[in-house]
Amino acid sequence: MTRLLHIADLHFGDESPALVESLTAYCLHNPPDAIIAAGDFTQGGRRREFERARDFFASVQAPVVGAPGNHDVPSYALDHRFLTPWQRFFRLVGDVVSPRLHTDAVQVETLHTARRSQWRLDWSLGRVSRRDLGELIGRFDTDHDRVRIAACHHPLIAPEGATGRAKTRRGPEAAEALAPYCHLVLTGHLHRTFAIPVDAGSHTCWFLGASTAFSGRTRIEPAGFNEMVLEEEYTRLIHHEADDDGRFHPVRETELPRKL
Repeated sequence: MTRLLHIADLHFGDESPALVESLTAYCLHNPPDAIIAAGDFTQGGRRREFERARDFFASVQAPVVGAPGNHDVPSYALDHRFLTPWQRFFRLVGDVVSPRLHTDAVQVETLHTARRSQWRLDWSLGRVSRRDLGELIGRFDTDHDRVRIAACHHPLIAPEGATGRAKTRRGPEAAEALAPYCHLVLTGHLHRTFAIPVDAGSHTCWFLGASTAFSGRTRIEPAGFNEMVLEEEYTRLIHHEADDDGRFHPVRETELPRKL
């Protein structure tokens, strides 16, 4: 049995210390096999924010897989934003956050969907590169009997479709292409929990969203995270939410079958 945590939108720089302490304690008392972090480690891509994120990941004593989000591009140092947009991410947290993880039980790969700039007004929205998508698909080993997981910051599909903050360019195209190769696709950005099944023929691929882990910038639900227990024929999804005192509690449990 493998236990994974799916977290997103940590927003260090605008984090709740109580929530950070609560999740750290949970990880230390219930060590996960890995943590998958779906972007937005920081609020503004500042050095001190990445350093706080690094301290958190170093403290949980579990492998961390993750990809940056749109908030991880420096917002105030425009030279870094346009010339070296991911330098701080890789330099300051790259030793504790890996782009992939392979074990006997799981294969986790990441996809980069955040951009330094775009030809549209809202640069916070995601975009999928066809080249990056092709390289991601090529890394999946479908001959090995493992649960295959992809993670990226922006949603590829969402409950209401490609509207509002879910307008990820080539998102639906990427979801259709990934489904035959993945069992789970983990995302963030919307600060919202959801689970959407896609029939891939031989199996069901579940697209999962997570709410913000630590930020006060909640939208339709409290801060929270997803715990996933990989059983033989399904994934047991346990959603944890924060209470008013800044403590996480499991609030609901769902079985996600690998074949509907």
